Order: sequence, then structure tokens, then C-alpha cells
Amino acid sequence: MNKENIEKQLRAWASRMTKKYTWLFIKFEFCESRGVFMVSFSPLNQIELSDEFNLDAMQFADEMNATYGDEAPLFTDEESLFSLSPNAETIAVRSFVSASAPLHYSTSISALPQRAVASWTSSSVRTTAPAGKNFRQTQSEAFYAIAA
Repeated sequence: MNKENIEKQLRAWASRMTKKYTWLFIKFEFCESRGVFMVSFSPLNQIELSDEFNLDAMQFADEMNATYGDEAPLFTDEESLFSLSPNAETIAVRSFVSASAPLHYSTSISALPQRAVASWTSSSVRTTAPAGKNFRQTQSEAFYAIAA
């Protein structure tokens, strides 16, 4: 099993993305019953406005799927396709102001509940980027993009 490698790649990518998109929160955990990491992005209102983030997220998801196949993480926005436990970790950038350094960014990990109705992985959101195989259905009512 590649759990440790996947977690290492997921954390490194999440850290880069939260520094690039300072508004971004990435919540994730390993789901023992499914044998995969489950990842949720928020806030939805910012995600919907950022084509660049959506392309970055889809590219990472495609790369993970190409490398790990069925062990690749599942992705959603604001837990719209699956729920994470209260113990899930959240990676985000926090800004701090001090007298010596006017603005300082730091990556932190915390647990924050997040919810929404739409998702970049749902059929209601359209993009010009081709969908990859990494979009797998996790619930009977979930709608993932299916690669042609």
C-alpha cells in the first residue's frame, strides 16, 4: 500500500496550494473503509471564481490517479460528495501582523467544519479542462465527471 507516499505528496501539494491561493482551506483524512484519502477544498465561492485553482486541482488529481490508481485520493469541495470526520486535518495559510514583520504567512493545520452544495467535481460545474479518470463516484447520489 502507498498510504505514506500518498500522504507525503498530498501534504506537500496542499502546502504549495495554500501558499499560492491564500484563501484556500484543504481538509483531508484517510478513510479506512474505502482505503483512500478523502480531500475537500473550500471556500466554494472562491473556488468557483478561480479557473487557475480548478486546473491545478484537476491536474494534481489526474497525476495521483495515474500514479496510484484505485489508491488515489478522492476530491470534492466543501464535503459536498462525502463527509469527513471531526478529526480530519485542515491545511490553510494564516496571516499575522507584527511590528517587526508587517505581514507574515504561516501554514497551519486545524480542524474546521465546512459545508456547501456545489462542487468542482459535480456535474453542475462546467470547465473547459478535460476531466480525468480520478473522478470516482463515492455515493450513489454523487455525480463525478467521467473520462471519455
